[in-house]
Amino acid sequence: MLILSRVCADFHNAKGELIHRIGPDKRMAFHEAPEAIREDLLFQMLVNEGSLEASVTPAQKKQLEADPQEGADASGRKRVPAKKAAE
Repeated sequence: MLILSRVCADFHNAKGELIHRIGPDKRMAFHEAPEAIREDLLFQMLVNEGSLEASVTPAQKKQLEADPQEGADASGRKRVPAKKAAE
């Protein structure tokens, strides 16, 4: 699966073994990751908060290549409109 991560992260399998690492060298760049990272709870958390983009379509890839930080704050999370944040 093609992913773009705005943060560093380690993904583990059910046995606790490291299966994929996103270090500083892979952050903010497209790379292939094993499908098995979907099993780690961290994966869904990062997708939900917007720090990780997974299964990127060609249109998304083009947009993210132009500005991978667009719509994200300094921590790498997607910006939430003030009204939504208050709810």
